[in-house]
Amino acid sequence: MTKFASSLFNAGFASGAIYYKDHYYGETQQTRIVLNVAPEIRSDNTTEMIVDCAAPWCLLNPELHETWGLDLETDYEPLHAVWIRGTRWLGQLTRTNVALQADHGKSLIVTATFFVPTIPSLEIWNYPNFLGLDGFLNRIRYAVDPSENVFYFGPL
Repeated sequence: MTKFASSLFNAGFASGAIYYKDHYYGETQQTRIVLNVAPEIRSDNTTEMIVDCAAPWCLLNPELHETWGLDLETDYEPLHAVWIRGTRWLGQLTRTNVALQADHGKSLIVTATFFVPTIPSLEIWNYPNFLGLDGFLNRIRYAVDPSENVFYFGPL
């Protein structure tokens, strides 16, 4: 059990805790909070995502939308533009349920809003996946303990 799990669980602040990685794959020069997240329908198919409380939405690699079972043609917003690391990308917003699979306590299903960029032909997607403030972090209670690399979470 983690150092603060009992206190946060008993107080009702958090219901689960997950260990996080310090670095996103291929980006060892920057310290991050990287969680493994899975679509609710495919909980065995986890994807690394960076927690980013400055991101307007979650960001999903466009190659994962089919793997995750997302149908962009029926999603609620047909076209958006988002600036990602200085580049303007067009894409669609989609909602799907994702699972935070607890290492301690209870796992949590969250309805998240993802921006899925449209990649022009001959372009390659080189950006990480993100869990953003709007559409994910603002839908849960969370705390971070960097001394143990633990991300605590609970429903609002």
